[in-house]
Amino acid sequence: MTMTMTASGSKTDQIYDALRTRLMQGHYQFGEVLSTYELAQEFGVSRRPVMDAAMRLASEGFISIIPQVGCRVIIPDEDRVREHFALAGILEGAGAKLAALNATEVQLADIDAALGRCAGPAEADDAAAFAAANRDFHSAVLAASGNQRLTELAKHAWDLSDFYIQKNRVSTDLRRSQSEHSDIAGAISRREPGLARELMEGHLSRFWMGVHI
Repeated sequence: MTMTMTASGSKTDQIYDALRTRLMQGHYQFGEVLSTYELAQEFGVSRRPVMDAAMRLASEGFISIIPQVGCRVIIPDEDRVREHFALAGILEGAGAKLAALNATEVQLADIDAALGRCAGPAEADDAAAFAAANRDFHSAVLAASGNQRLTELAKHAWDLSDFYIQKNRVSTDLRRSQSEHSDIAGAISRREPGLARELMEGHLSRFWMGVHI
């Protein structure tokens, strides 16, 4: 079925966004080969914008390029996943530390409100709703850090994080994540930068242990 490109954004950008969303949501299997010819037909475009989108996704670690064929969804090995979440933990740990040092009262209230929005989905084991609320919480912490570049780097890692764990998130993770969120928010509120960093690093780094390829 041919998909119609909308007027907003370039064809490459739209294809990139569509494929990235599919990858994060588990539409494709790890190791699955994707034909750029078939994708071009599906999107109703030439191969060029599909290849350009694929190159961007390859540079970000979602796929690998197969010359003359198309691309293959990566099969993330344990070392790659561990390194990614360790780096994500370092980035967001730094954000939590800065938040404990710099957050205004309004920003602390934003963190608390985001924490509250996570509570219902966590108790209901609603992974989809929790994923959105989870991003709100981490966004609030990063915003309170006051460091825009750090925030950009940390948020850039989120899509790949979702890609790695989309087939492995189980309901018990939600309640554990919410408990960890509460501890992080408490450390930030009490102005304990070292503890806030330690808790956030541990929160992010533990996810690689639950990923089974």
